Formats: sequence, structure tokens, C-alpha cells
Amino acid sequence: MGRYPLRTAIGRYMNATKDYYSPATIANKRCVLERLDREYSRLREDDPGLSPDPAKWGETEIVAVLLGMRGRGINHSSQLTELRVLNGLLKFLGNPIVDTMKVRMPHVFPKAVYQRGSSLTQQQLSAVLRSTENAKGWKGEYVRFLFATYAFTGLRSNELLMANRQDLNEMNWTLRVSHPKGERTYGEQRVVPIPEPLRPIVLKFLKARELVLAKHGMLETGPLVFPEREPTKHLHRCTVKHWKDELEKKSGVKFTIHGLRRTYGQMLLDKGVPIEAVSLALGHASTFTTERHYCRKNADSARLEINRAFERPAMPTVNSPKIERKDELPGYA
Repeated sequence: MGRYPLRTAIGRYMNATKDYYSPATIANKRCVLERLDREYSRLREDDPGLSPDPAKWGETEIVAVLLGMRGRGINHSSQLTELRVLNGLLKFLGNPIVDTMKVRMPHVFPKAVYQRGSSLTQQQLSAVLRSTENAKGWKGEYVRFLFATYAFTGLRSNELLMANRQDLNEMNWTLRVSHPKGERTYGEQRVVPIPEPLRPIVLKFLKARELVLAKHGMLETGPLVFPEREPTKHLHRCTVKHWKDELEKKSGVKFTIHGLRRTYGQMLLDKGVPIEAVSLALGHASTFTTERHYCRKNADSARLEINRAFERPAMPTVNSPKIERKDELPGYA
């Protein structure tokens, strides 16, 4: 395995699996494993007895990695994600130590905590979208388009960034998600509607897009959104992260792209859209995922619907008999 067996193993693993996952998934896995490589090097400086070869890792090495994760202060969800990626690498090397330890020593592993993230209020969402208005030029146009589209379609960050021009149909106002999460494994393409509030922004964006392409002497290009100097390439997610941070400063509202996705789902649910339709729009396999992690009808709406249900004429009524004297009640002598 050479001088750096963990780094070599990561390279072999990524090359062997690159055709089975989407580019975004591969990039995320590589990021996790390269960070693990750096962290494990530090662990070995403190404890040279740790094995450098991941194919020979045992309980000692896995416990050291777990303690290292906790030492970095990352939350349980992120720990589970990193552990899942690491386990994939180890099983590729023929080392089942993580699965073995989960049976023998389940107490040492982080537990999954399921909690719905917060959604933005309408006032907060309006403040975020208003903060895009001062951005100038082509950057301003695609920033307004991107963040409004995230808010009114519920698309994941990469689902929109990887979209092509042919995916957008302004005749019937739909956007095809050609590159869904898990596209080479479990993900399925879907079509999302472009609602009325988003349509003027889309048209303005497309007009600005034509002008930028004309400056390059081009009639069309594949990517729907692209950097001004490289119209044949998709916009990078780091660019969106940068603008997200800028909009947080301008609006005073803390948010994430995933938070806009949850906001979209909650907004639909609050407007009376059935949970089954919301789940389909978000690209979930079942409503269980939607309700557990994204949105759920609030208590006030539920009480209102229950009261309305009992006000409908079709509901059975209860006829209370008139009882005038105590001795008419059953059971009384």
C-alpha cells in the first residue's frame, strides 16, 4: 500500500466506485475521506500504535476515529454520515470491522436523532428574496433566479445547478429534474411546476441569459445557469454557498438551501396541498420522510380542519333526550 496506505486505499476506492454514483455524491465521499485521512494522520501522531493500513484496522482504530469525530465537535448526524462513508471504504478493502463492532459494541456508536429542521416564516423568506435585488449584472440575474427557484420549487442545491436549458419549459411552466439525488442508484427524475410568483423572474433570467450568450457569439449552451466567462460549464455549488452567506448578511436571516426546501414543503402544506402531493414534489419515496424531516401540518391548522369537518351537514348529529326529573335517569331508584 506504500507509504500512505489510507490515502492509497481512498484513491482505489473512489476509482472503483466512480461510475456507480453521481458526480456530486462522488465529490462528497471524496471530501469526507480526505478529511478522515488528515484527521487520522493527527491521531497517529498522538498514538503511533494505531495501524496505518485501513485493511488491518480493528476496534482500537475505529474507537480512535469515533473519539476524533467527537473531539471535532461535529453533530451526531454528521458523525453517522462520515462513519457510513468510512464503512464503505473498509468493506471495499474486505474489512468488516465496523459492522462487527455494531453488533458487539453498539454503545460506542452515535445514535440517529431525527428532528425536523426549521422553516422560514413568510417575512423571513421575503427578506431573503429582497436581499437579492441589489446584485448587479449577470451574477445578479442568476442569484435572483437561483434563490427564488429554490424557494418556490423545493429543489435541492445540485438538482438546480445541474439543470440544462432543455429541462426548463416556459410554455407549460415546468422544470425537469434530470439529475436527482442518488440518480445512479435510487434517484428518479421528476417534473416540478413553476408557480405564478416565480414566472416573471424566470423570464427575466432567460432574457439576460440570451444577452450573455450573444456576447460569446453563442445561440445556446447546455447548462441552464453558468459562470459568465464559461457558459459551457455548470455553476459550482461553492458559488451558491458564497452568495448564500452574502444574502444572510444583507437580510439578517440565517438560512440554508435545504431550509428553503423545507420552507417550500411547509408552505404547500399550510396552503392545503395534501401531504402526498408535497412528498412527490420534494422527490421523496414516501410521506414518512416528508413528515419526519421536512414539514408537518401545524396544530392550529389541524384543529381548524377538525372543527370544519364536524360543521358539515353530512356529519351525524347527536340527539340528546330531554330529562326533566332525576327519577327518569336509568339506574336511579
